[in-house]
Amino acid sequence: MNLSTYQYYAANNQTRCAGGISQSECLTELQYALTNQLITAAAYNWGTANGYYPAVDRYNKIAAVCKCGCFEANTQILVEGRDGFAEWVAAKTISQSTKLVALDENTTLSAPGFISQSIKAKTAGAERPDLFVFTLDNGRTLKVTQNHGMLLADGRVVEAKTLGAGAEFVGLDGATVRVTSLSREPTALDVYNFEVNADDKAGHFVAAEGVLVGDLAWQNQLARELGSIAVRR
Repeated sequence: MNLSTYQYYAANNQTRCAGGISQSECLTELQYALTNQLITAAAYNWGTANGYYPAVDRYNKIAAVCKCGCFEANTQILVEGRDGFAEWVAAKTISQSTKLVALDENTTLSAPGFISQSIKAKTAGAERPDLFVFTLDNGRTLKVTQNHGMLLADGRVVEAKTLGAGAEFVGLDGATVRVTSLSREPTALDVYNFEVNADDKAGHFVAAEGVLVGDLAWQNQLARELGSIAVRR
């Protein structure tokens, strides 16, 4: 598969991308495809730089080109804590049995409600490209990988790499949280992501550093919905 076809699959053929895969597994899949001449060197280099790996089926055919995208290890995620009370914990401490505080798909961004959701899929692995570091006007800093799905104040979901200073996220009370500055930084730690057990796309949002952020589904099966309205204002 040449670069142009690989990029086309990345943009249009992610319906078969589901579940979780770590960043290190992404790189392994890219290396396998290159070694077995399923992709060109140009496609491999683009996939490595931009966080897209080939999903190879049992017949050694590329069924889809999928995304990698995660939270920095110490990102504070809102979870259901002891006695049912919500608490902030580092992404690296979350286990498969943890329940995450997720957006109730029946609410709106202007008056968000929340429910506890079990984790359907969890990923962890090393990250090669620099993280996107959003400094927020709520006093927090949010660090994510380039393909992470970010919920904007107008209800759209876009990739982190498309944003800059001035972008507007949604706080847990429905208020707008603005990005005051954006920088890049490497990390030697693993990165993490989670998919919650939601039925509708509007339920695939978790709380990270005081704002609503897309879960793992927005890198995979919901990728074609990027740019469209995901949650009503």
